[in-house]
Amino acid sequence: MLKEKESMLSGRVRFMFQTAEETFEGAKDVLENGILEGVDGALAYHVGSGRMPVGLFMYNSGGTMMCSVDGFRITVHGRGAHGAYPHSSIDPINIGVHIYLALESLIAREADPSKACVLTIGNFSAGSAPNIIPDTAVLQGTLRTNDSASREKLVRRLKEAAQRTAEVFGGSAEIEMISQVPPLVCDPVMTEEMVGYMRELPVPGLTPVPNTSASASEDFAAIAEKVPSVFMYLSAGYMDERGDAPAHNPRVRFNEDVCPIGSACLAHCAVRWLEKHS
Repeated sequence: MLKEKESMLSGRVRFMFQTAEETFEGAKDVLENGILEGVDGALAYHVGSGRMPVGLFMYNSGGTMMCSVDGFRITVHGRGAHGAYPHSSIDPINIGVHIYLALESLIAREADPSKACVLTIGNFSAGSAPNIIPDTAVLQGTLRTNDSASREKLVRRLKEAAQRTAEVFGGSAEIEMISQVPPLVCDPVMTEEMVGYMRELPVPGLTPVPNTSASASEDFAAIAEKVPSVFMYLSAGYMDERGDAPAHNPRVRFNEDVCPIGSACLAHCAVRWLEKHS
């Protein structure tokens, strides 16, 4: 849902309520529908849970704030057979195991050790009976980096390793990219400008935390790739046991005392930016 309002100044503020962010489809959808037409910059806030007090705001004006993510699905095609006659099969499970090991080797031997590169296989599924070799196996995972050159190389090598490994054992591999989000890099000048505006607010305990980075990913990066952008984390945690569960945990607790802080920051930064740039 998009909403646009004329400001009291000679400019416009466009609010984006981004859906499907966790599946890395929201930013892509709004980009395709023209969200950035006539837009000069973007500012986003994200809350963070954990054992930290409300009032912290975390940012990065000097490097990569969050990693890219390339989600993938590898479907291995073999030939099924009865478990008593494995020589009659092209075992996709065996191929999948070797693909898994080959992908682990990419990080160990081909990733630049000075960069953050993480590859995870979170799903490996095949077959439905213990005595039958199936026709196919599926591996699903994610590749994350904080460096565009590393990302480009490793995505290419991931595809090559999967296909070539399958061919060695007589099978084939089909690779589908199910998410493709760049690293999140904020505009340095605009970020420091927004930090300055936030410091103007009389919010008790409002404390900057610079140089924040994370290996998680955020599809706002697709916006930041197009226009100068700023991404801020606002702490929404607790200092007691309520802050023990991290995000994406069913027991996570978000401190709603952050809500008026976030609203005030967003409104104030938008007005101040328009005052300076209109």
